[in-house]
This record gives sequence, C-alpha cells and structure tokens, in this order.
Amino acid sequence: MSDIKARLGLLVAVVVAVAALGAATASASSAPLVIQYQKTCNELTGYCEGTLGNVTIRMQVTGFGATGEAAQMTTTVRIIVGDIDFTAELSGHVSPAGFIVLNGTVTGGSFAGAQVHQRSNFDGLVGGDPTKTHWVGELQLAPASA
Repeated sequence: MSDIKARLGLLVAVVVAVAALGAATASASSAPLVIQYQKTCNELTGYCEGTLGNVTIRMQVTGFGATGEAAQMTTTVRIIVGDIDFTAELSGHVSPAGFIVLNGTVTGGSFAGAQVHQRSNFDGLVGGDPTKTHWVGELQLAPASA
C-alpha cells in the first residue's frame, strides 16, 4: 500500500507538470488524479491510441455486446505519463448519445489495485472515414482502498 501511495505521489508530480501544458490536472492528494486524453479509434479492429502532452493512451476493446439502447464494453487500457506506465481492465457502457463510461482496476505496472474511472465523448469521424473515430475524455485514478 505504501508503494502505491509513493507511486501515486510521483504520478501526481508528473501530472502537475503536464497540467501546465493543459494535458492533465491534479488536485488535493485525497482527490482522484485526473488525466485528460484524446484518442483515435479504428472501429474495425477495436484499437484506439492517442497522445496529449506527454500522456499516451492505448486501448484495445476486448468485448462488445448490444444490451438494448446502450452496449456493454470491456477494454484493456494502457496509460503512459513520462516514466509512469500502467495497464487497467475496464468495463462499462457505450451510450447512443455518444459517450462511453468505464470503470475498473489497475492490473499491471504502477498503481496496481488502484480504481479507475474513464469517460470518453465522441468528437467526430477522422477524415470522413466511418471506421475511424476521434474521442476526447478523462481518466480518473484513485488509490486502492485499504
């Protein structure tokens, strides 16, 4: 647990530096760490990638199924901020209104066990191609419960 808190402190320091570039924000240590991102997704492969400032996001959709008006989705997400690198498994819903809300846990790298909340908003097609979509969003990282 103390290792997670130490790493979270280091990530806060890195993200505060990134915040000056408008890429991420952090507040009080008890509040979740917020990392803003942009990503482009290939709808045929379910792979998304993007960079904003020195934040890189890579996401692979691992499951997708219609559940009425919304759809259920599971993903593996990798976030890289400078020397900090972690992977999380997330699941949630895709809204017909054009946003995705996912929740999960860090499973590898820095902050193992930390809780993750991610929201992405549809921002349009890339070059008019219906298989390439652009999304903007934020990922919130909260320390694992004691």
